[in-house]
Amino acid sequence: MRCFIAGGGGFIGSHLGETLLAAGHQVVVFDRPTARYLENLRSMGADIRTGNFLNSDDLSRSIVGCDVVFHLVSTTVPQTSNENPIFDAQTNLLGTLTLLESAKEVGVKKIIFSSSGGTVYGITREIPIKENHPTEPISAYGITKLTIEKYLYLYWYLYKLDYCVLRVANAYGERQPVTDTQGIIAVLIDKTLKKEEITIWGDGSIRRDFVYVTDIADAFLKAINYTGVQKVINVSSGRAYSLNDILAIVERLEQNPLRVKYTFSRDFDVPINVLDNSLAKQQLNWQPSVGLSEGITRMYNWMKKGNG
Repeated sequence: MRCFIAGGGGFIGSHLGETLLAAGHQVVVFDRPTARYLENLRSMGADIRTGNFLNSDDLSRSIVGCDVVFHLVSTTVPQTSNENPIFDAQTNLLGTLTLLESAKEVGVKKIIFSSSGGTVYGITREIPIKENHPTEPISAYGITKLTIEKYLYLYWYLYKLDYCVLRVANAYGERQPVTDTQGIIAVLIDKTLKKEEITIWGDGSIRRDFVYVTDIADAFLKAINYTGVQKVINVSSGRAYSLNDILAIVERLEQNPLRVKYTFSRDFDVPINVLDNSLAKQQLNWQPSVGLSEGITRMYNWMKKGNG
């Protein structure tokens, strides 16, 4: 297969590119010229294309001849999306429609979309969350992800453009960018290594489902040949860990007490989010292989060497 990765030069995209190349697929990576991991993928044999996600000419030129498109582009995170929902819609939603039109025009066979298992469901009504759980996002980010899912269905219905939506839990692992708005594990490790104070929103009891980045890449790889009727599939560890659990793992690795300050909670943080991954196991023949302690240890050792 010739695979096109929109957003292939970033955290998850670069791992996916490596996984696809190792499996023998041809890989076209599309991203901004400043994307961090483009040259690494080029050295491994990927075809690197740079351009603007909102530019139909850039996309159409790059996507020609590709069989499968992986859509990993996102210009916002939950916090920033609520601060500017107009920008979120303009960049993510319109960019996706540009991608879908380009894919339709050049004869792409399938779109595989990275949706957000952490935001599309909203306030949890049952644990673990199955794919048929009500979708009532409380962030513009989640609303946009859900809207993209609906457009994928529309293009399948109208034009028979096949698709698969993977609702990914909280991703973590090597190469995760360190920002204060997303990627809590990367932030905690970075501040620990710098001996800085760690700020926790709330009392640390918020629980999340964390899935390691190479496991995510493996799920995307398996989705290429998936032909089942269920178009939306959770990708997760299937277990919930609190922020305090993560702090304890990092503190054990650091072998020194962490400097932690607890502050007020944020209104867009749902109390608990853990996804049922039974469907992924059944339909994709996929399951997570890296536990949280092992994954954090790998990430800690990688960042301690000056990476990140």
